[in-house]
Amino acid sequence: MNDQQSELEHVERTIELVETGIEKESKTGAAPNITSWIKLLKDRRGFAPILHDLEKLKEAMADKDNKKICSLLEKLGNATVEAAEKAENTKDSASIKKLGKGLLKVSKLAGKLTTEKSK
Repeated sequence: MNDQQSELEHVERTIELVETGIEKESKTGAAPNITSWIKLLKDRRGFAPILHDLEKLKEAMADKDNKKICSLLEKLGNATVEAAEKAENTKDSASIKKLGKGLLKVSKLAGKLTTEKSK
């Protein structure tokens, strides 16, 4: 399997994770998925801000800091959509954009849940 196919499968698995709900992942632990994204992106130019936010997301999840998680998911979603717009491969771009929009959706849902719990 070539690197591009492997990366696309990784994107698809993450999209599925986002679409099926972060709650399920938080029960099983999101750290392995986040760590695999860090490994995938660490040697690529232009991804330093995303890598930084992924590390922060891992920490926030370990600390169960819901407000920080929501904020980071939103930042990562916006950065992912922006990266999709710069992607050279149209198929990759569509998948990456779908992932970014999924992260934004999850950040909004998690934000609502966090607000409801604090009431």
